Amino acid sequence: MRLEKRIVLLDRDGIQIAGHIERSALFERRPVCANNTCAGANLLGYIGLNAPMEQRDASDTFFLRGQYASLALAALIAIALSAAAAFIIARQLLEPIRRLEAGAKTMAAGNYTARIKQDRSDELGQLIGHYNTLAATLEQTAKAEREWISNTSHELQTPLAVLRAQIEALQDGIRQPDDKTLTEMHAALMRLSRLVQDLKTLSYGREAELTSSLEQEDLPSLVKQAAETMRSKLSAKGIELELNLPTQMWVPCDRGQIGQVMDNLLENAFRYTDGPGQLRVNLQDTDGFAQLTVEDTPPAAPEDDGDKLFDRFYRVEASRSRAHGGSGLGLSVCRAIVEAHGGTISAGRSELGGVQIVIRLPKQAV
Repeated sequence: MRLEKRIVLLDRDGIQIAGHIERSALFERRPVCANNTCAGANLLGYIGLNAPMEQRDASDTFFLRGQYASLALAALIAIALSAAAAFIIARQLLEPIRRLEAGAKTMAAGNYTARIKQDRSDELGQLIGHYNTLAATLEQTAKAEREWISNTSHELQTPLAVLRAQIEALQDGIRQPDDKTLTEMHAALMRLSRLVQDLKTLSYGREAELTSSLEQEDLPSLVKQAAETMRSKLSAKGIELELNLPTQMWVPCDRGQIGQVMDNLLENAFRYTDGPGQLRVNLQDTDGFAQLTVEDTPPAAPEDDGDKLFDRFYRVEASRSRAHGGSGLGLSVCRAIVEAHGGTISAGRSELGGVQIVIRLPKQAV
């Protein structure tokens, strides 16, 4: 282990000159040169150094054994702590995942009422929140579909029951096929026909098939044409019709569908506005949109029912609406058509005291 025992002096041929001849497993040598160069005769020889030989006594062996034991114990403790921490973390991660799995199976089975307890704020907690939102949306959709089927069957049943009663009365000879009977049967048939057509329009609206082709149409002329058709009917009830229309305003639209929107709005105003009254129709250009406003005099819908007016089969007063021949689909059809044109429709309280319907249609094709 001493330095003088490990140094070796060699000549230029590598032959030992001084020092111990024994070499350790690790031996290094460096050249000894003259005039700062080792070329040719300037190479005088080499000086070598052996690595120290390892020698352990009993105390060293005891110390190393203790160190190895301490390292092994520390490694075991670290492994145990890591395993415990991994188990706890895995359990915290797997528990919400299992809840999500159970919730997904419940939802796949058609049960949308189940909710997962949200007791986390991390990414899994956000995922649970999204699951609950999705379940609530699906539950609401399923409920709306059930109501849609129930209301549709009920609305179809009414005119069918009237037709059946009339036909059975004719078959039994209770009634005669006179003008009154045929008129009542025709009215029931037309109501059924309008209902089926509205259902077809709403179905196309959900399937995005309402606006297959749009043409540039003069919107004021469409509005004026529908208004003039209804003017005499409105006048008979004592409702004054006021039109505020520009000379021209070209809008990409389906002429028949926009005409149906105007017919529905004017028909609603006729049915649900008390006479004498007033109906005002305004059309103006607003920020690149054609804004059509239809407002009437009382009665008005409750303020909280503005958005509900566009729900299918919604009626503020069901018995009164049915007495006027309404199916409850007119404004739903209007919304489907307007949204298919890339526009918006909303309802609110009119300055005249009744209902105000505002339609915004883009003046450029979307």
